[in-house]
Amino acid sequence: MATLVAGLFLCNSSYLCPLFSRLPTIMAIQTVSSRWTFLSKIILPFLWTILFGGFTLVVWLSPLQDIQEPLSPLSAKLILSSFFISMLGLFYLFFMRNLWVGLDNEHIYVSNYFKSVKYSYGSLEHFEESNLFLFSRVTLHFKEKGQFGKSVSFIRSHYWKYYLEKHPDLLQFLLQLNEAKAKK
Repeated sequence: MATLVAGLFLCNSSYLCPLFSRLPTIMAIQTVSSRWTFLSKIILPFLWTILFGGFTLVVWLSPLQDIQEPLSPLSAKLILSSFFISMLGLFYLFFMRNLWVGLDNEHIYVSNYFKSVKYSYGSLEHFEESNLFLFSRVTLHFKEKGQFGKSVSFIRSHYWKYYLEKHPDLLQFLLQLNEAKAKK
């Protein structure tokens, strides 16, 4: 069962991590998602929408009478618009669904930089790790649907493997979950 986290915790990373307001005790949480999560989830799509969206809007508002064969002004506008929308779709598929993830001895902390949720390890069903071109994505699947749905994805940092090496009991637990899932 997922519960909302309303508190302050310390991240042992030097980059952006969600800060909460009222936690009676201070805990150290290991961030296992990549430093690129904030950039790829919020900054890049925002800049793309503002800059290239503005350029697309300017092209649509201008007459483009000087365009010669083989493109007509309307086809040039449609090609530019379809490129803009398809890139937004790719940002959504590859980056905007990624979340910030932190681990401690008892819980998994997940945040989309606007709201944060605390899950117990017992709520995990299994996990998947996949390589996507330049980065690796980890997907945690839960038994029940939570604030962020039934699964949570994040871009893995080197701290993911480091944390699992430092906590072999957690690694063994995750491997057992995957074996049980494979037997079904």
